[in-house]
Amino acid sequence: MQIDPVLIQVQGRILSTGIKPADAARQIGVGLAALERHLAGSYVRSDSLAKYRLWLDGQSKQNVPTVGSGQAARRAAVRAVSPLMDFAWPALVPERPRHVVDLFCGCGGMSLGFERFKDQAVFRVAMALDIEEPMVRVFNDNHPTQGELPVARRSDITDFLNESEVRGFYLDHMARSTGDAALKDGLCQLGVGGVDMLRKTLQVLDTGFLRDLAELRGDPVYLAALKQLGSDVLGQTSVVGFHNATKLPATGVAFPRFGPLIWHADGVVDEGVRQLTLDIEDRVVRACRNSARRLWEAELAKLLERAEGSGRGQLASAADRIGRFRVFMDTPVMRKVKSLWLNWRATREAIRRSFFENAQVDAGLRALYRDGRRVSVLLGGPPCQGFSRIGRGKIRSLKEQGVHVHEDEDSVDSRNQLMHQYVLFVSALAPDIFLFENVRHFQAVVKSEGIEFDAADILAEAIKEVSHDGLGYAVARRIVVASEHAVPQGRERFVMAGVRGDCSGPLNGIDAATWCLTLQHREHVPLQVALEGLPSPSFNVKDAVAAVPRAQGARAAPLRASDTAGDVYRNWAFRGDAADAHIARPPRVDDQDFFKLMGPGKRWMDYRCDGAPTLERLSAVLTNLKSVLHKSPQLTKRFGFNAEEVAGLCKTLDGSLSIRLLLEAIPAQPGELTHHLLTENYLQKRDGAHGDWLSRMDPSQPSKTIVSHMAKDTYAFVHPFVPRTLSVREAARIQSFPDDYRFGSVGLVDGFKVVGNAVPPLLSLQFAERVAQVLALVETARVDRNTPRQLPMAG
Repeated sequence: MQIDPVLIQVQGRILSTGIKPADAARQIGVGLAALERHLAGSYVRSDSLAKYRLWLDGQSKQNVPTVGSGQAARRAAVRAVSPLMDFAWPALVPERPRHVVDLFCGCGGMSLGFERFKDQAVFRVAMALDIEEPMVRVFNDNHPTQGELPVARRSDITDFLNESEVRGFYLDHMARSTGDAALKDGLCQLGVGGVDMLRKTLQVLDTGFLRDLAELRGDPVYLAALKQLGSDVLGQTSVVGFHNATKLPATGVAFPRFGPLIWHADGVVDEGVRQLTLDIEDRVVRACRNSARRLWEAELAKLLERAEGSGRGQLASAADRIGRFRVFMDTPVMRKVKSLWLNWRATREAIRRSFFENAQVDAGLRALYRDGRRVSVLLGGPPCQGFSRIGRGKIRSLKEQGVHVHEDEDSVDSRNQLMHQYVLFVSALAPDIFLFENVRHFQAVVKSEGIEFDAADILAEAIKEVSHDGLGYAVARRIVVASEHAVPQGRERFVMAGVRGDCSGPLNGIDAATWCLTLQHREHVPLQVALEGLPSPSFNVKDAVAAVPRAQGARAAPLRASDTAGDVYRNWAFRGDAADAHIARPPRVDDQDFFKLMGPGKRWMDYRCDGAPTLERLSAVLTNLKSVLHKSPQLTKRFGFNAEEVAGLCKTLDGSLSIRLLLEAIPAQPGELTHHLLTENYLQKRDGAHGDWLSRMDPSQPSKTIVSHMAKDTYAFVHPFVPRTLSVREAARIQSFPDDYRFGSVGLVDGFKVVGNAVPPLLSLQFAERVAQVLALVETARVDRNTPRQLPMAG
């Protein structure tokens, strides 16, 4: 049942002021039992609602303003809840910051809101993982290292074998990133050996494999085959993907190096540390070898399928390159590489399984994890493609296997593995609360092999089924629109929250998961607010790290109850005295001229003239003339033009004619015959063909969604006031990154990519507030079970 927004305000007033419910009921003029029913979501009569409004306003009845009905009125009521970060409950701040783990962390947008909530007193990012180097670099640029390891690690989530390994990796990271000597000692004393011995053993194995591989690649036969292959083949996306999936170092002549690989090159191991002495069972070795062989064959099958694909132009060229690599993989020297790889991978996995599946090691890790190092909040959202193929039978299989994904033949698809692994981390770390975010269409029903699946339903069921120590999760989901929460863009994302069962118990039946997602609605913040105070950008990539000062007046200030959404945004985003990464692509002169012709908020396709009467008359006249000239070619001399010219003009008489005329009026650049956009590929674009690929932004409205595609092309983001596209810093502003968050070390292309992939941190700040309230309520209820508290029911 949906609670009236007025009651949400009443509950907020009761919680923030600390007034006893009985006293509040007397002041309002209702019975205590009625107040409790209404706060729980029961029907409220109009006369009772009037009493609640009077109490909130502190006014006489005749001075109470009329409240409208419908969605607008409900949102207006919700907006009146206390300002952001104004929740004054003392228990909100724990004795020590709660640990947060950020999976698929990107540059840190999701965890930044948690970390900066209440000036880092409530949450601390303990570990962040991502596979892409630019993402990790930006994250660590903004998080100073306290120990020998940085907070963020470049890691492939699909590498983890089981829950015990996840806990071991997390604890080892905690020990070395914080300098926790007691934890480090505990990890060195785990039954069959310590984590440091495991790291030493794997590093020796990896070093030997790389040495043997380098020797094999120095063979003249290999070098001759490689030369015949051609360098263009090795850079092909599918070929790179094969190496990433198998963890085979990139084929080439340089000394081989691994990409992201857990337990490899993650710090120096003391020389005195011995290698593990493990009794590895034959069945484990066989299982690992079979798993590795299936992976290799599956990845080769993908290459074969793509090599046989049909297409023209770039697609045909790509298929040819993939086909050449596929033939190269069947050469005798590459069969030797496969044998070497198979032994290395199977041995590596068998060592890890034997270590982490040991009962003593697992028990020791559990004890260390429970000793004040538990994760309170797990964040992250993996790519969702492929997960719709996982049915409920697969979920039961996950539970039976302890989410041991590498024995699951159906999870060879790396996209499926990412979703498996998210569930694995939830199960292994058993966070109090998790937040999963993904594209808006994640919850759409997908058909696969004749069966319909809802990815969101399956994820929710998987997390409920696969749980730690028998504790399930209550989950809720919602589509969150960033522009409704003081972020100046219309970004829409699917968000799922889960609250662990034993945390929900003290909340007296409150839907805490829904509460975590019920953010305060605010009016829209227009784009022009996000662009305030920034000078003109640089067009020189070398200036990326340079910090440019903002104009005076664009500064953060303390929040007040009367502040607008724009004030909330400014308070969050305008931090520090300068901002880096204010670099943009230098516009072509002819493009600048076209940008000047475009009005704010106008798209390329808005200037089409489809259906214009004049266009239709011109088309009819020229078509008739074309027919006449075809029948009477002798007339061409009298008219001074031929039939081919008329036919060419007829082809231009479609809705793009108006755009063509605008572009033709712009002088061509030296060496070019016409404006470079005067091609059919561009001119035919419309609604169904990315007609907004070139558009000027509207300063009076929130921006369209900032996307990672800006790394390749920013024409969809033409600045509303000047004839150029956005800078990296302006895109970061629209994403609500504070000005003191640095992006300069990754340049322009990677800068756009990391910003476009991020979760708006101002949005995550509001999630952090809700999550902090739930955790504080749980903690308070556990301490004082005789004083039950309630959160307002989510509307």
